Amino acid sequence: MRDSPQMQRVFSMMAALNGLLAERPEVEMNVFPRNIERIIVYGLEIPLRRMLPLTIREAFRYLCILRGNVESAIPRITDRQLYGLLHIGPPCNIIFVRDKLSPQAHNYVLAHELGHFLADVYRIQQLWLRSLPEQKEAIGRAFAWSECDARLELHAYIKGLPPRPQAIISRGQAMNSETVEREIQADLFARELIAPWDVVAPVFQSSDKLKLITLLYEEFGLPRRIAESYSADIERYFFPQPNAIEGLFASLLPSSD
Repeated sequence: MRDSPQMQRVFSMMAALNGLLAERPEVEMNVFPRNIERIIVYGLEIPLRRMLPLTIREAFRYLCILRGNVESAIPRITDRQLYGLLHIGPPCNIIFVRDKLSPQAHNYVLAHELGHFLADVYRIQQLWLRSLPEQKEAIGRAFAWSECDARLELHAYIKGLPPRPQAIISRGQAMNSETVEREIQADLFARELIAPWDVVAPVFQSSDKLKLITLLYEEFGLPRRIAESYSADIERYFFPQPNAIEGLFASLLPSSD
């Protein structure tokens, strides 16, 4: 897992986040458990809204209020309960999170949605900026959804750049392989943001598995289920299990004696 392409992308996302927060002394990145809400609101200036209940319809109604259009028709999509939601688009980028979650779940949900923002919004914004540096201010406004010049989008299209992203709202049978991949990516980022591999791995080598799980839960603030799977990943990394098929054929080979 540590050396997988997915984790390499996660480390790149973390490097980008650290760069964004480099001039934000009010955000403590060296203190655990990390305050993910503070990173989002004060570090990146992304609005955050707690809601209970949090459903697609309730989030849509709130966005209608922000737009000043309370009478807008509710979209034809199956409503469901949510833990968190990143809305991308007008009137602004905003993260919704269910209120009254445990501190561990609250942090993890926010870190997951932040992962979507970095992978699905910030990454594409940086591609636009590198290809169209003379349009820096217009790109900033476009990705903040305050306004977007049609000519800017045309230039991006001509350059072969990906379009501005849209929110992910499909789940269950409606999820395609790309969406599943993005969800896994956001989960891995959330885990890394809350409990960085390079900080956690040395602890594993000096303590047993149960102590590491407790540490991940109590000191770093990971939900217990995530802490258990993280510990198992680290254990597999340091103590890989032998390939069963290779072991079978190895037992059939003649002895060298």
